[in-house]
Amino acid sequence: MTQALKIAIFGLNTTDLNLLKTQILLCLPSDTHLKWVNIAEEKIDVLFVSDVFFNSIGIQKVLNERAKRYLRLTKSNSDLGRIIDDQLFYPFSNLRYLHEWLAQETLSDIKPIESERNDRQFYLDTRSKFPVALKPDATIEDVFAEIFTPRNGYIQLFDASGFIALVDTRTERVWVEENMTGLQFNESLNQTYATSQIVQEQIEGKLIYDLRVWLWLILSQSSMLQLPKVELNQNFKLEIWPQFERDIRRRDYLKIAACFSEGANIEVVKQHLNLTDEKILNFVGCAKLLQLGRFVESDEVKFFTDINQIETGQTNKLRSFFGKLRKKLGL
Repeated sequence: MTQALKIAIFGLNTTDLNLLKTQILLCLPSDTHLKWVNIAEEKIDVLFVSDVFFNSIGIQKVLNERAKRYLRLTKSNSDLGRIIDDQLFYPFSNLRYLHEWLAQETLSDIKPIESERNDRQFYLDTRSKFPVALKPDATIEDVFAEIFTPRNGYIQLFDASGFIALVDTRTERVWVEENMTGLQFNESLNQTYATSQIVQEQIEGKLIYDLRVWLWLILSQSSMLQLPKVELNQNFKLEIWPQFERDIRRRDYLKIAACFSEGANIEVVKQHLNLTDEKILNFVGCAKLLQLGRFVESDEVKFFTDINQIETGQTNKLRSFFGKLRKKLGL
């Protein structure tokens, strides 16, 4: 049965409020129906309240009459993420203590498990046995759009298993743990803003990569992630060349990039290079997601493999020209 959980948060600024909401969602199993409520709600399952307002008459009345459980939110430069007595110390990036508290107090059927990667906290929903997706309404395209929006500054990439990397959207750099080999993205990939405290924590001792280089490496081998839909009859133009790893795929990648740099029909490139549908669609999907190119109309296609295609391309250009001329003259 889907669990309904009413949670209220009171006394935080907008940045800290949104961050805490994200962290709470990450700690809950996929079939939990979570409802954010305010302190006027008749019934509150969990109240998170800033320590500044904790002793106020209004909050004490809510605690006595309507809130089943609560945590006092105490801002601190130490004990980050820990829960001592009734206090949760923030800001924090380690979700272990909050997850364990929610599991014990509200959701007894969440089973924590250990991970060999010390910087990430893993858990399984014992009913689904699959990683829990955060914000299921956020698409992969939405996540990558945020990654490439410079005004976002520092953001954290994470999935249902926890923290993945810290991204600086302005300089297009990424900080990653040295031992994160074999990483693949999945459908629970998401992002959230990073506070200055989290930035300081996550930069120290990390490897630094060019953002697009690192993302191409991970994305192109992520079999668990559904890339944006691409059709073989579409035309694509590559405007920024990815930097390819020196592996067995590099030769094919360079050939594909050369064709699409001129603007090309996807089916034509596939047949010309004798590639599988999977390989060519994966390339275009990754390039589109990383904003390395765009879909174009036939008049921008410059890559042809035979005289018939050249004639077709020229005919399309003429049709387009006369169509624009008629529209301009009102014919």
